[in-house]
Amino acid sequence: MRNHRLFFNALNTAAALGILALTTACEPKEAKPVVYLSIDSLTLKPDPARGTSSAHVRSVWVESEGIYYGVFPLPARIPLPVSNPNATVRLYPGVEVNGISSFQSQYEFYQPYERALNSSFGSTVSWPPATPAVLEYEPWANVVIVEDFEAAGIQFAPSPRSDTVWTRTTSERFPAPSGESNSSSGMVIMRPGQQIFEAITQQAYTLPRGGSNVYLEFNYKSTMPFSLGVVANQPVQTTQQPTVTFRDKAQWSKAYVNLVTEVSGFPNALNFNLYIGAVRTRPDKADTLWVDNFKLVYQ
Repeated sequence: MRNHRLFFNALNTAAALGILALTTACEPKEAKPVVYLSIDSLTLKPDPARGTSSAHVRSVWVESEGIYYGVFPLPARIPLPVSNPNATVRLYPGVEVNGISSFQSQYEFYQPYERALNSSFGSTVSWPPATPAVLEYEPWANVVIVEDFEAAGIQFAPSPRSDTVWTRTTSERFPAPSGESNSSSGMVIMRPGQQIFEAITQQAYTLPRGGSNVYLEFNYKSTMPFSLGVVANQPVQTTQQPTVTFRDKAQWSKAYVNLVTEVSGFPNALNFNLYIGAVRTRPDKADTLWVDNFKLVYQ
């Protein structure tokens, strides 16, 4: 009988210890205090030497006190469990690559935005503070203005197989950011009977290879799909290599096209031309493509 009593006492003790362990494990931990960071949008500081300040930052990577907090689509309200409400926060701007909304990448050519929170726990800090121009190109970035349709002549020359040519438009031009002027944009109209438009830069560009990112930035809107890519000028031949096809877009948009695969894919190329092309999609109606502010950006 004594043995049975000892056994049941042992069971009761074990059960009590188990309940205590479960109770202890389930006790909620006190949440760390946070500072909320509200970011509506990030824009680019005007710099005439580097072309238009048109930008489209879609997301931010957030880091503070050596801790990476993740990537957030804009606009965002981000809780930061920092140890110091005056901590410095660094934002790495992200863009939509090759027109794919699900393909967000840090844009290495924009400097990260950095400043102290100067706040208190539970408060909300809004950035940008006083001025909307908060980003700049990295000082080491090469920014080459390919075509902005402002000067005489157009860098993109229609190829022999193109059914139409450029028109410089002033009525439906790209709406320049505040403080900038933009007198015209490039327009291509493809009427019934015209099927193909293709234009190649008259200038060839020496671009970095070996996996280095090379971006083509530009603004566009269109009633038809169109493609962009490179023409690799090799010692014994030239190869036209497409990079991306954009769908029709009713409103002016900013695009960031990464040419790294096409450029690095031709390590022996002497240099590269850029090309743009389109095929009319509506048999009984005209299609139109508007573009502006082409620039190459690379290190």
